[in-house]
Amino acid sequence: MAALAGALRTPVRTEFALGAEAALVQAALAAPMPVLVCWEHTGIPRLIGALGAHQVPGIPATWPDRYDLVWMFTRRRGRWSFRELPQHLLPGDA
Repeated sequence: MAALAGALRTPVRTEFALGAEAALVQAALAAPMPVLVCWEHTGIPRLIGALGAHQVPGIPATWPDRYDLVWMFTRRRGRWSFRELPQHLLPGDA
């Protein structure tokens, strides 16, 4: 994450802990877009709920037991859309 932030010349914010999803969402929505959030699986449903995006079509009901997915939420004209982007990792990829 630090390498990506360095390449983008963007600060990494680490002051949000699991359970602080509402505060994280407020900060993300106030930030210049786009925003990348790396989060603990157990907090993903709370994060999506805090975004107000829990009823967007296509969102899985539960977080899958996978670590090679990026969930992309886009808000246009006050409405959220969702895309799941697999990283297509190969065995042994880090």
